[in-house]
Amino acid sequence: MFDFGKLGDLSKMATEAKQIQAKQERFHKEQIDLLKTISAQLQDIINLLKK
Repeated sequence: MFDFGKLGDLSKMATEAKQIQAKQERFHKEQIDLLKTISAQLQDIINLLKK
């Protein structure tokens, strides 16, 4: 027979996994944006030093 308790547990785990994945994706996007900002600032510094 099918165990609905286990199905509920699996559903809960899947929901939590999706939430964790979404948080990680937001974190990675923030990190990428920060690295892009740093890269642009470093490029500005390099350009100033070349003058």
